[in-house]
Amino acid sequence: MAENGLKTFSMHSSDDKYERTVATISGELADADRSLPAELAPENQDPETVARRYLNQMIASPAVPSLTAAPAETATYYQTVATEAVPLTGTKVVKFAQYLHHIPVYGSLITIELDDDNSLLSVNSALGEPEKVDPVASVSPARAKEVIAEDGGAFSPPAELPRLYYYFDDRKRRGTWRLVYIAKNVRREAAGNGAASSMPQLFDYVIDAHGKGELIARLPRSQSVTWRPEELETADALGKPRHIRAEHNESGKHRLSDTVRHVQTHNFNFRDIARGDGILPGDIVVNPPKPWDTGAISAHANAEEVVDFLFQELHRNGLDNLGSPVVSSINCTFRNANPANKEWRNAAWIGTQMVYGQRMVNGKLRSYAVAKDVVAHEIIHGLTDHTARLEYRRESGALNESYSDILGIIISNRHLPDIGDWNWELGEDLDGTGVPIRDLSDPTLHGQPAHMDDFRQLNPGEVPSDANDHGFVHVNSGIHNKAAHNLITSKASTGKFLFTPHEVAALFYLALSQRLTRTSGFSASRRGVVLSALTLFRNDPQATRTKKLAAIAKAFDDVGITA
Repeated sequence: MAENGLKTFSMHSSDDKYERTVATISGELADADRSLPAELAPENQDPETVARRYLNQMIASPAVPSLTAAPAETATYYQTVATEAVPLTGTKVVKFAQYLHHIPVYGSLITIELDDDNSLLSVNSALGEPEKVDPVASVSPARAKEVIAEDGGAFSPPAELPRLYYYFDDRKRRGTWRLVYIAKNVRREAAGNGAASSMPQLFDYVIDAHGKGELIARLPRSQSVTWRPEELETADALGKPRHIRAEHNESGKHRLSDTVRHVQTHNFNFRDIARGDGILPGDIVVNPPKPWDTGAISAHANAEEVVDFLFQELHRNGLDNLGSPVVSSINCTFRNANPANKEWRNAAWIGTQMVYGQRMVNGKLRSYAVAKDVVAHEIIHGLTDHTARLEYRRESGALNESYSDILGIIISNRHLPDIGDWNWELGEDLDGTGVPIRDLSDPTLHGQPAHMDDFRQLNPGEVPSDANDHGFVHVNSGIHNKAAHNLITSKASTGKFLFTPHEVAALFYLALSQRLTRTSGFSASRRGVVLSALTLFRNDPQATRTKKLAAIAKAFDDVGITA
């Protein structure tokens, strides 16, 4: 059992190990369909119905013991949470969450992938066994809200009310399942550990639904932009010419609103987010007055590149895949006791938008929006929020950070078709020194481990908090980053790179958006990448596919991330 309390299972029809099992399941379903009219054949039904039938068949079949039906008294069932067409692979994915006594099991997920004819392509599952847990809460939702308020958490619309879940409490070595209330996206006003936080703080609160209503966990959700469209050329904060999309009106006034990709950039005018977050995002940036705020141009152009990448490379319409605006605010401060000091050395995705601080470089303020890789990193946190929603603590938090690093590096090097020319450093444009904050090619250069042997653990009895970076998420992410670097730079015997930039972007995106759940760790990511590769390369020649799968396995093996 993993440290998140979930048992995992995966299989793919292209994997020799499971080819016969998938054929058995499909054959059993075909046998059951022989008496049905042609219009009820799987290829003529909707994906959700077919996926549900495959799931039921796997639960009933001895061919898939990992999904064998649980005893009837456990009252386990699986509820559909999403059905999605995946243009990258030409497949359809149906996701189910596990419920017990009508209560969801936190972090559970079954993903069933169907080919274009609705045949079974792959299955990936993470399921819990919260046995001997009383499903009837003895603590009221009102008391749960009181516990949150006592901890400094402030409910404000549209924050959700606390909801019951089965949750694996990992504070002790063996861990235990509990019935809990979880309240999502609660703003916490109180500072932790006797010191002010460095950015606005949103949390999912976990409160025991039994006993005295103990606060079990605080799971961070803040991770450290009549008019007509027009295309413009202008300089950013680094003096580089940038091509942007904006809007203009009859009087010749422009504003930073991209109606093609729904990107908007605002100026918060150095106000304090802690005191005035209710009026975010601030005023949309306009011209005149001239010249443009170059920090705003950096934020706008970089956000447009991220959203263009999602649309053009991954066939995704914005962070939520529904085209909702990507909003940025420049010139932000946070917990600023001295308004004359306009520095706030940070940038963050705060649940609904980007906020950018600034620092002095050679006597002038430089926006943190200048670094394309950092901008991409933070906006990808928004993508993670809309897909796997990886918990921002311990190993899942390190994975959350790593996926932002990986896709951030891919986006910032997108203009270089030769992977051999890529820059693997992150954040070297943030100040005047040119010193990066991370390096995917060698994490140890900046204090990160590059192998699971050096995974940094919390001390016995220590819990994730601001003081230990929520379980060293920015430290341990280096291990998964190194695995990604190994994969991306894998070469064939001819010396040519095995994967194209598009393929590596697709692999990690598909794993993040289709295979991972809230409490997934590094091994789950490896499984997700392998399953995504089996689907993505299913029509490649056998020899080519074998080489690619072997390279993926070696990339993770070399950093100690086992299957």
